[in-house]
Amino acid sequence: MKREAFFTHTTAALLLGLPVPTRLARLRPLHVGIPAPASAMDARDIVGHSLRVDPDDLVDRGPLRLTGPARTWLDLAALLTLAELVAVGDYLLYWESPIVTLGELAHAVERYPSRSGLTRARAALPLLRTRSESPRESVLRVIIVLAGLPEPECNYRAFDPQGRFLGRGDLAYPEYKLFVEYQGDQHRTDRAQWRSDIRRIGRLEDHGWQLLQFTDDDLQDPAALVARIARRLRARGARIRQPRPPR
Repeated sequence: MKREAFFTHTTAALLLGLPVPTRLARLRPLHVGIPAPASAMDARDIVGHSLRVDPDDLVDRGPLRLTGPARTWLDLAALLTLAELVAVGDYLLYWESPIVTLGELAHAVERYPSRSGLTRARAALPLLRTRSESPRESVLRVIIVLAGLPEPECNYRAFDPQGRFLGRGDLAYPEYKLFVEYQGDQHRTDRAQWRSDIRRIGRLEDHGWQLLQFTDDDLQDPAALVARIARRLRARGARIRQPRPPR
C-alpha cells in the first residue's frame, strides 16, 4: 500500500468492530482507498477505491489507517440493505456508549453528495435510534416501520400497577400491552437465559401483556412477519391500515 492509502468499506468496518452482516464479514477481499484523483489500487484480493476524502475522516488503529466511523457508515450504504445500514447506524449511536452523533452521520452524507449509496444513506438517517441493542432487533424495527405499522418503542421496561418491574422487551406497544421480540439462538442454547425468559414471560402475561417472538427465519419473510404483528395489534384494539408490501 502507498503511504497515502487507507482501508475502507467493510474492511474498515471490521477493524472498527462494527456489526457487518455475516455475508460480508470476511477478511478478503480487502477494500483499500486512495485519495482522488489518484488511481485506485489494482491487485489480487483487493477492491480499490479512488475517493474524495478529508483528512479528518481518517483514523489510525495502530499502524493501520482507515476511514473513521461516520465515513465508513456512509461508504457501507453502497453495500448494505437499508435495514442493515440502520443496524450499523444504531450501533454507532447507542446511548450508553455512542461512537458518533446523528449530526456527524448527517454531516458525512451532506459532505459527499456524489457517493454511491447516498439515497440509501439519506433514507436511513430518520430511521436511526439510540436504544437498539442488537442488529437483528434494528432490522426487525425497520421492517415494521417500512410496512407502515406504528413504530414500537425500543427496549421498553414494563411495571405492574404497584411499580414492580415485570420485564423488558426488544420492541413494545405499551398502549396495547404487546411486546415484539427477536430471539437469537442464545435464548435457546443458554439454559439460564431460557429459564429467565420463561419467568419473565409468565410475569408479563399475568399482567395482560402478550409477546410475539420472531427468529432469523421470520426476517426472511417480512410480509408474513408484518401481517402477524398487524393481526395482534388489531386484536388488542389498534386501528391498523393494510401494511405496505416489503420494499
